Amino acid sequence: MRRAVSLAALLASATVAHTAEAQSVTAGGSLDGRLGFGSNPYLQLNTGGGSSSSGIAGGSLTAWLQRRSETARTRLTGVASLDQNFRRYGRAENYLAALEHDQTISARLSAVGNLRYQDAINPRNFDLAGTNVDLLAIGQRSRTISADGTIQWVPTSRDSFYFGPQYTHTTFANNSLGGYDQYGLRGGYLRKINAKLSVGIDLTAQKVNSRGFSDSKSYQGGLRLTYDFSPIWNFDGNVGLIHQVSDFGGSSTTPGFSAKLCGKYPRYRVCVEAARQSASSGFGGLRTDNRISANLSYDLSARSVMTFAAVYDVSQSSGLSLIPKQKYWEVSGGYSRTITDRLSAGASGRYQYRDYGGFAGLLDSTVTGYSVTLDVSYKFGRLD
Repeated sequence: MRRAVSLAALLASATVAHTAEAQSVTAGGSLDGRLGFGSNPYLQLNTGGGSSSSGIAGGSLTAWLQRRSETARTRLTGVASLDQNFRRYGRAENYLAALEHDQTISARLSAVGNLRYQDAINPRNFDLAGTNVDLLAIGQRSRTISADGTIQWVPTSRDSFYFGPQYTHTTFANNSLGGYDQYGLRGGYLRKINAKLSVGIDLTAQKVNSRGFSDSKSYQGGLRLTYDFSPIWNFDGNVGLIHQVSDFGGSSTTPGFSAKLCGKYPRYRVCVEAARQSASSGFGGLRTDNRISANLSYDLSARSVMTFAAVYDVSQSSGLSLIPKQKYWEVSGGYSRTITDRLSAGASGRYQYRDYGGFAGLLDSTVTGYSVTLDVSYKFGRLD
């Protein structure tokens, strides 16, 4: 937890240094604790026989520092998380640092940039950026540095152009998995047809330099549509083709799409997402990822909320890899009650399932894992 203490001290000192700008600089965070039990948190095929359940005690420290002006917002977020299993599975330490910047350059031009470092055991992701699960690396410690940026130009009230680069560098503590570098570009155009409907095109290109596997390229393009059904419901989706090329030889072309439907009511919020896209992996190189997920939160009262989430993910090769199709699904939920403005408590649970698809000749290649915990959270600094 030394990193967590250092992070908190850094943010505290930064807050003092900017006291003169109290109206534009804010800081805060939360300290979370959990106690419960679970089984097979890393979805291992062999758990050593006997009972696979274990008690769990853990905690997380999240801290953030934000500076805001009339034309810009910069936010630094740090997370340090520790989970100690009383038997069999040992201790997991996970860390994240994320820097976000939004800039209004002019009335028609704006830019967004993100920089992120994560040291974590998959699938415990700090999902601030909607990170997909790498099915072939579940249970492995990975270190990832990623960056992306987008420039948006709005020449008229009806037209909008966007363009930006993406970069990811991933390494694994397990040498049997190959790290990779991923370079990408995304761009597109949207035309506002009326107050509710916008249509356009969306294009993505990426190159993956994979250590231990052949390098590969992927191109994806198609039509994009956004539609506001009402002030409550909105839709954003695109459909097109994915073309993948391996430097080792061979190529494949398959349909690709992404879709997101969200609704926001006074007492509950819901989002459903589905996508079929190219995705890099630490084992096997470039693959095609098929995913559907749902998130729901419901306010039981002004001080209590229930949450639910589910994801189903299928990862398959582009036809050039001998690794079979991988499947993963997870359901999770929780309850939280606000005791004071800063203190809350509740409970949460998660159930996971993975199908290795007979990988390495295994006949019984499905595994499950679960966890149930009592949770407490205390917020400090600015409430945001």
